[in-house]
Amino acid sequence: MEVTRQLRLDLLSKKGLAPIQLTFCWEGQRLRRGSGEKCEPKHWNPKREEVKPVPGNFADETNLVLERYTQAAQAAHKAAEATRTKLGKAEMGAEITRRFALLAAGDEVQAEAPEILPLPQVAAPEPTLLAYYDQWLGEQTRRTSNKTGKGLSASYLASLANTRDVLEDFAAQEAAPLAWATVDHAWYARFSEFFYKGSWGTSVNTFGKHVRHLKSFLAWAEDRELPVNRKYRKFEAPDEYIGVDALSQAELLRLAAVDFRTEEARTYVRQQFEALDPALQALAPAKKGMRTSQADPHRVAERLRMLEWARDKMLQCCYLGLRISDADKLSPRQISGQLVKLKATKTRKDCYIPFFDDDVFRPVALVEKYAPLGLATCLPVVNGLSDYLPHVQHLAGLTRFKLTSKIGRKTFVTLKISQGVPRAQVMQATGHLTEASFNRYLGVVEEELLESFRKTARRKPGPDATATAA
Repeated sequence: MEVTRQLRLDLLSKKGLAPIQLTFCWEGQRLRRGSGEKCEPKHWNPKREEVKPVPGNFADETNLVLERYTQAAQAAHKAAEATRTKLGKAEMGAEITRRFALLAAGDEVQAEAPEILPLPQVAAPEPTLLAYYDQWLGEQTRRTSNKTGKGLSASYLASLANTRDVLEDFAAQEAAPLAWATVDHAWYARFSEFFYKGSWGTSVNTFGKHVRHLKSFLAWAEDRELPVNRKYRKFEAPDEYIGVDALSQAELLRLAAVDFRTEEARTYVRQQFEALDPALQALAPAKKGMRTSQADPHRVAERLRMLEWARDKMLQCCYLGLRISDADKLSPRQISGQLVKLKATKTRKDCYIPFFDDDVFRPVALVEKYAPLGLATCLPVVNGLSDYLPHVQHLAGLTRFKLTSKIGRKTFVTLKISQGVPRAQVMQATGHLTEASFNRYLGVVEEELLESFRKTARRKPGPDATATAA
């Protein structure tokens, strides 16, 4: 019997704790089960497969539970070999649970006893609809995308799990378990009313997301010949276009024009540093050689450099329409003349992006700025980008919305369309697979929209024009 322990980093709780899983292997069989224990990832020792003793983390108690499970499993396997009993997963799981309980009660003699107790013959209850949803969700965690060759993203899996929570909450409100036959149009109407009037929110798109997840699950269940009510196929999954935030041409130019070497920028950064730990100034006289504050010239210069890198990383996303993951990987070898050629990490679709400077988009100058550094990538990778962008936004004087790396891709799409570039060519650059997904990145900049209307508007003839015509 081999017993190993794994930290489930994919199931982190809101408090940052990860469950500890046990894996039992014997005679070509494998059984996984939760230990009921959790710990912070930084406290886990992967070599010893136990929790490091840190004050306040109850490592001794947790490791004792893990050791008891190991002892119970080895005793169960030893007893099975002694009695020549072949244990399946269910029998082995029950025997481990029984012997673990004996160890926890201090009865080590019975826990090490050589007999094997048979499982009671109890008819297994029919799995509920939510139990099947759990099974489907488990399959999704092991699923590999045919497009990327990778597993589904953690955010998407969390979204599927959130739908399960909504369904469970709805069933509790109706005081009746979900059943295959009752998931019909009447059920859909009650579910819709529950969602919009309850505590889950009023977003049309969020409701549509839950309906799409439900329909995917029911299609999976139907393929397995479960008694699904086929009326689910006509459930409407609403999808409302709400627009996106994108920088206007003037805002993009203002962002690119920020000078991080001005006295105003240095003063701002100095104030931000001092605000982090004002107690340092009080301690400075007591410790020889200690900096008066974090805002000494060297630290200010370092932070200004990081802010400039963060601004330029944002510009890179704006100029080339890249996701931040692709921007961080972009290398000079992917630039061929006046074209950037790369395969999008998310969709695995080939992207062909223009690489020349104009009055607004200046990707060539941006790349040449960092060429002397001899980096493997076109621009430095900025760790903690989201922490720097609010300061960049302040120095640029941008106030319409919060600046994030996603704004870059949306800005590229919006401004290229406003410049008159055909949709199909912009989609070739961004790697979008469908018009629907592309439209979610197309924002509306009101000032530029009005300017486009003014340029194409037919002028009303004035009195002089009328007299000339006569």
